[in-house]
Amino acid sequence: MRSCRRATTKTWGWISGCAAAVCAAVGAQDQAVDDVAVFMRAKLDHSKNALEGLALADFDLIARGAQELSLASQESSWQVLQTEDYARLSTEFRRACDGLRSAAKAENLDGAVLAWMEVTQKCVQCHRYIRDERK
Repeated sequence: MRSCRRATTKTWGWISGCAAAVCAAVGAQDQAVDDVAVFMRAKLDHSKNALEGLALADFDLIARGAQELSLASQESSWQVLQTEDYARLSTEFRRACDGLRSAAKAENLDGAVLAWMEVTQKCVQCHRYIRDERK
């Protein structure tokens, strides 16, 4: 009887341990999703700064938004894929942000508008690539 209790206790202990591990893994996955959502929201805020700057011809705001976007693209949260194509797309995005920042520094509104279109195009290309890779 005692050995039966010990075996049952060990079995339940093992099952409880596995259940705890599964719950921890799911919790970590949920946290990762939350972290990505927070990062994506920050990227949108940086984009809003640039767009607001364009609408108001506020070159400092345009430059700040471009710089924030470029810096965000170098954070670890940005690196969602480890492929050559993703690295290339990220580099192209940074170059587009640099072009936007340069146009803002030169107080060239038309150039900044064109650069903003390129930044937006790079965003869409990259997001499309990520969706296609995850299918």
